[in-house]
Amino acid sequence: MAAPATVNALKTWMRKEDIYDNDLFDILTEQNVLSVDDFATYTQQQWDELWRRGCVERAKELKDQKAKLRLEKKMTKLEKTWRKASGIKSTSIKKKGKKDKKDAPALDNSAQAQNEALEKGRDLKKALQKATCYSPDLLMILVQSEICTEEDIGDIKSNDQFDEIYRQVRVLRAKELKDNTAMQRMEKMMTKFEKLWRAKTGIKKTSVKKKSKGAKKKAPKDAENEAMASGGAELKKWMRKEGVWEMALYTEMMAQDINDPAQLAEITEKQFDELVRKVRVDRFAQLKDTSARQRADKLLVKFEKLWRKASGAKKTSIKK
Repeated sequence: MAAPATVNALKTWMRKEDIYDNDLFDILTEQNVLSVDDFATYTQQQWDELWRRGCVERAKELKDQKAKLRLEKKMTKLEKTWRKASGIKSTSIKKKGKKDKKDAPALDNSAQAQNEALEKGRDLKKALQKATCYSPDLLMILVQSEICTEEDIGDIKSNDQFDEIYRQVRVLRAKELKDNTAMQRMEKMMTKFEKLWRAKTGIKKTSVKKKSKGAKKKAPKDAENEAMASGGAELKKWMRKEGVWEMALYTEMMAQDINDPAQLAEITEKQFDELVRKVRVDRFAQLKDTSARQRADKLLVKFEKLWRKASGAKKTSIKK
């Protein structure tokens, strides 16, 4: 079958470039990027979604500052490859507000700009303070984007625009954010602001894909890959909920036609041992760090407990 071979081509390339990451690989394949050649038709909208799901949302989960920096380094390499292949230049995201079709203003962090933001955004400052998400940097970025009152927050019309504001806050505080404590404070503040914004706009965290009437028919390999992703939706949701999400484990379960958590009850001891062995071989080949291997082992132990509870199998030693 052609599709798996193409997926393997993407994985091989990412590993060769030292940018392989299970979640990034998962998102890219969902977007039908099955090899590096597919970046030629990759759009800015797809990249924004990858950045939001693969970097912004995951930054909240990563407690280790070094891990966050490694992830951002991988994203930078991916972006360079995509822009070179597609020819799409890096430009500021357009803000669709009251004065439509204007580029987002250039970032100005001068003392004068801060004073102007405080003067122009008095009402907004009060709203941010009330929601306990005020910071001079956030206020300045919002005012420069023509968001000067609490009502104007509703002019942030999409996840992409919110992510751009989040990115600019990170740029302004880049030096400070080398400290893990400062990073956590910033993320906590932006989480509160995000709640305030979503409450005003009703925009959900996950972007909804709209189907156009004249949508093009997908290529067979793309349709097959998408079917695999959607077919395992319940399994993926369950794995994330139970804290045992691991791409290698998910892939192996799907390969063995296990696409529903209810099927755990039917897995025998022999099948489980073989499943775990294959995951260890695939996953440990990627992990050079001892602590990372320990975390992977801990995840598999947790998965074993869930399987034993579902199947009723008694505890026996697992062959490594």
